[in-house]
Amino acid sequence: MTITPSVPLTGLHDHEPQDAAAVPHDAEAPHDAAPHDPTARFRRIASAVALPLGFVAQAMTNVTYAWVTLDGSSDATTAEALALSRAHGGTMIWASTFALIGCLLIVAGIPTALRVLRWASPRLSLLAGVLMIAGYVCYFGVVFTSFDQIALARHNVPESAFDGSPAMTAGLWVFLVFVAGNLVGTLLLGLAVIVGRRRLAGLVPYWAGLLIIGWPVGHVTNLVLNNEWFAVAGGLLEVAGLAFVARAAIRMTREQSMTRPEWVLRG
Repeated sequence: MTITPSVPLTGLHDHEPQDAAAVPHDAEAPHDAAPHDPTARFRRIASAVALPLGFVAQAMTNVTYAWVTLDGSSDATTAEALALSRAHGGTMIWASTFALIGCLLIVAGIPTALRVLRWASPRLSLLAGVLMIAGYVCYFGVVFTSFDQIALARHNVPESAFDGSPAMTAGLWVFLVFVAGNLVGTLLLGLAVIVGRRRLAGLVPYWAGLLIIGWPVGHVTNLVLNNEWFAVAGGLLEVAGLAFVARAAIRMTREQSMTRPEWVLRG
């Protein structure tokens, strides 16, 4: 006589422990946790827009400075800087304002570059990002002093008052950090794009790194040849290169983010 069990055969294993290897990886650590963050998309897009826009503001500063120095004036010495501020005070205020806005946007935008490049060049992009953020934070402080310089120049304060100021020596390290972030940091960021070109294939073209490197090349050329328009050209090339990095962050799809969960989850 055959006895039919009252419990379905499929239910005999309902309470048995499952093999850990049979548990899907997604069940242990689902990759779709990050997209549920209501601020993730906003942060990604806002930071991506800020990245090239910050350098657009810096390029506007360079254009303004190049325009006011067409007559051969300069700010290489304290006397020349005071004379320039005295003759073009209003224009220099605008140039300084563009630079300050640019610094704020750059600090907000650099995380986008790290987000895109971390997968391809983790150490190099991190070093570049740290240098650039520190550099432009310091540049904000350097630029802010120009408002006092313009005000004092309008009141014909002698240059000896500036040369004897302790800020000229005590604040030197701030300027040096800015130089490191502005030139070395940008160079390393461009190299990170080039070095990581294989992993960035389809996201950022390798020659975008060459465009980014256009800034330190153009700026150094400007210092050697004393022609600010080289800095303007280098700045515009940098904007173009960073626009490709920003585009990669904005157009990042869910499928692409699944292959890089370790940095997508960090946002």
